[in-house]
Amino acid sequence: MLLLRHTSAGERLSSREIDRFRRLDEAGRIVSRQLVWTFADREITRIVSSPLARCLESVVPLAESRHVVVESRWELAPDVPLDDLVTLLDDLPDTALVCTHREVIEKLLGWDVTCEKGGAWVLERNGSELVPALYLAPPAAVAAERYTARTG
Repeated sequence: MLLLRHTSAGERLSSREIDRFRRLDEAGRIVSRQLVWTFADREITRIVSSPLARCLESVVPLAESRHVVVESRWELAPDVPLDDLVTLLDDLPDTALVCTHREVIEKLLGWDVTCEKGGAWVLERNGSELVPALYLAPPAAVAAERYTARTG
């Protein structure tokens, strides 16, 4: 299973209620398109997202490229109780991509876990538990590392 943090959506807005409507900025839209290639070699049969615009917009290019409908689920919103989140994830196949928020990823994996915007964790099942197996850096970070490596 892939656990993706939404791509860049600029700065938080003044209140939690207003911030729920924040959309991707230009950098976020670029990275969301790059995710199509980032995940090209991974089987993805379902895409499940927080209902907030920035998450939905992060996965639309990927969903369109795979002809998959994005499923919007309240259990992936920033303020969801952990039990509701775990129940949802337990019901998803290993081939699902889940797009959510930093707060949700930290709640699930721990407060000190890496979760850059546009980055993803590959989660594997260990019995009934989902455990982080591999972190995939955001496409922009990967491209910058490759450029730095080439130019010295």
